[in-house]
Amino acid sequence: MDFVHDFLLNYYFMTFVLAWASSILIKASLHAWKHRVRFRLKDGFQNGGMPSGHSTIVSALTFGVLFKTGLSDLFFISGVFSLIIISDAIRVRRNIGVQGDKLNELLKEFNEKPIEVVYGHSFTQVVAGILLGLVCALVFRTILF
Repeated sequence: MDFVHDFLLNYYFMTFVLAWASSILIKASLHAWKHRVRFRLKDGFQNGGMPSGHSTIVSALTFGVLFKTGLSDLFFISGVFSLIIISDAIRVRRNIGVQGDKLNELLKEFNEKPIEVVYGHSFTQVVAGILLGLVCALVFRTILF
């Protein structure tokens, strides 16, 4: 029982859960507002959109490590992995979306069914995710720990 208790009340785990849940709820809310549709939680799980869930989660964990350990080795390791994931969210996944559009043009010429194209995140979506991650890490650092 102590293991479960310690795990569920772990600072990093709680920061992750708050960041993940916040990004999903915000993304679903913004989708409903933008498209003037009913709020559906499943819209928060879609790729792309505001804020970047990947950026939110990795930045929350990285800031959490910074707040707990300072400029430690673990912080720098976490920061490097966060930058890789954030770079992927902006560049690689956006390029895949552009390639998907080109593929759909080709499929249209052959009267084939188009594929669903999902773009990666914009710079603004990633920055919003990073800021949300910072807030999530600050919440648990300030209030609970």
